Amino acid sequence: MAQDTSGAESPQQRPGLLKDQVRLVRRKNSDRYEIVPIQDRLSFEKGFFIVIRACQLLAQNNDGIILVGLAGPSGAGKTVFTEKILNFMPSIAVISMDNYNDASRIVDGNFDDPRLTDYDTLLQNVHDLKAGKQVQIPIYDFKSSSRTGYRTLEVPSSRIVIIEGIHALSERMRPLLDLRVSVTGGIHFDLVKRVLRDIQRAGQEPEEIIQQISETVYPMYKAFIEPDLGTAHIKITNKFNPFTGFQSPTYILKSARNVTVDQIKAVITEEHAETMEEVYDIYLLPPGEDPESCQSYLRMRNKDGKYSLMFEEWVTDNPFVISPRITFEVSVRLLGGLMALGYTIATILKRNSHAFSDDRVCVKIDWLEQLNRQYIQVQGKDRLVVKYVGEQLQLEGSYTPRTYIEQIQLEKLVNEVMALPDDLKTKLSIDEDMVSSPKEALSRFSADSVAMRNKHFKSGMSHSYSTHRDKNLSNHTGFSISNRKFDDRRTESPAMLANEVKYSFVKKLSY
Repeated sequence: MAQDTSGAESPQQRPGLLKDQVRLVRRKNSDRYEIVPIQDRLSFEKGFFIVIRACQLLAQNNDGIILVGLAGPSGAGKTVFTEKILNFMPSIAVISMDNYNDASRIVDGNFDDPRLTDYDTLLQNVHDLKAGKQVQIPIYDFKSSSRTGYRTLEVPSSRIVIIEGIHALSERMRPLLDLRVSVTGGIHFDLVKRVLRDIQRAGQEPEEIIQQISETVYPMYKAFIEPDLGTAHIKITNKFNPFTGFQSPTYILKSARNVTVDQIKAVITEEHAETMEEVYDIYLLPPGEDPESCQSYLRMRNKDGKYSLMFEEWVTDNPFVISPRITFEVSVRLLGGLMALGYTIATILKRNSHAFSDDRVCVKIDWLEQLNRQYIQVQGKDRLVVKYVGEQLQLEGSYTPRTYIEQIQLEKLVNEVMALPDDLKTKLSIDEDMVSSPKEALSRFSADSVAMRNKHFKSGMSHSYSTHRDKNLSNHTGFSISNRKFDDRRTESPAMLANEVKYSFVKKLSY
């Protein structure tokens, strides 16, 4: 049997190996062991190995069934985590608390009320398993919201049973559990995953799902689930990005170069469609996100009086902006529900577009009211076709590898930095035209930096682009930037670029 220990290890004593971070302690007034709570939050992968190690130690040192409770909010990844353990240890048994829903107890469509759980049947099943008996597990159908039958569960050869559900660490369950595990993500990605899951599992409409989340799921989580998660021995943060699984992203090339309608018509097929669009995009900042660096905005679009909700996350592979996107039609009433979840309106962007589309690409001339300038966009699902059309329009060397919201973020930060008192302008020797028009300075710098990078890339030179880039920024702003390495696959975030400028101010003021 394991030796009786108590208390978490101090930071100085913390073992380096994952398996050594799991320590046992005898439960109060019991001959059974549990693990010493691990104070640090663990990643999904580290948490997986820690849970496996904990299950093994508990099975070695405790007699009978080892009960593991695994809880977390909807969409956090509980089922995926459980399946991962089951694949590694196929001799364990899994009980989903969803199957113990009692539809007769549903009030006002609240499926997350703890009173919905048929604890009588669940606790009887648990006690029978502990007694070595086979049990009948209910089967719940989400589309009909009803119990449709039962399945037989034998005592597993490993003696390990995982009970998974949003209320798996509830007050009624905790006394029975040998190991308590919580899995949480973030409101934004949990929302995306819950919407995608319920569309497939229950056949619900996206708007209905989000309204349900804001009106019942989230309040129930704060009141009844979140407090229980604090009792977990092992706390896991799931940072899985649901957008990484989408295989059909949109490739976008963007430029501030002037292109005529005739030039566009010359490079797309004669069967193209030509339309005029006026679009209002409401960018919603997820709870807890930094508005200066966020790349996971929720976007609500108003087009022709109709609203749509866009889940998207963009990445940059210079000069492309790559955008996996899921879009649903919704009503404007949904905005209130999202704001109740903690989303805030970051900006509202008005865009007027002259669009030309064929079966390969869409070319748009965009006028951005908030930026007070025009861009041309080439969009499509085939990267090579988008690149080819951009070349035919002679856009190479002028690309802006940022989304419109990123451009707004960046220019806002640059404007904040440039808004200096007169005495500082004199001390820093800043050109007056530069202060009065930082957007043009930024635009020139962006164009020069991309052109320089493309020049060296095409010539096969190994010389670092960053030195030239820093010289360009110095020429345009009057500030010297310290040289640093540059990752060609990832464009600087608005916060990073603005922070460089801010840093240069500090350097100058120190002289």
